[in-house]
Amino acid sequence: MDAAVALPFPTGPLSPELVLVSPPEIARLARMHLPAPAARPVTIEARPRVGEPGAVELAAVWTFCLAMTLGPVLFLLALNG
Repeated sequence: MDAAVALPFPTGPLSPELVLVSPPEIARLARMHLPAPAARPVTIEARPRVGEPGAVELAAVWTFCLAMTLGPVLFLLALNG
């Protein structure tokens, strides 16, 4: 006896979770009743090319980091000295 014949196909809407736990025959029948997906054209967006940081940007980052580190230290030394 075939399992697909023994288990009637549900007539109402079938949730994806139920298909996941259903026997393979029922899942196969449910997939056959799905509408075909609509074909959409694939579009690839061109992104601007981002290169390596230049010397000016790198110098700005180094200056900012040094100021954030040495600024409070120099301020404390000025208060205590």
